[in-house]
Amino acid sequence: MAQEKKPVEVFQKEHEHDEDDHHTPGTVVLTLALLVSFAVYYFANWKALADVWHVR
Repeated sequence: MAQEKKPVEVFQKEHEHDEDDHHTPGTVVLTLALLVSFAVYYFANWKALADVWHVR
């Protein structure tokens, strides 16, 4: 019969964190692209409204 690992050993190894395991450059780029597009859209609408609504 093969040596089976105890659940404690499996959980301890899964809990150990390796810095090379977590890569999210694509997620960061997509998030920043969405943030920039919303900011540009927001200020473009303010500019359009300022041109249309003449408040004096």
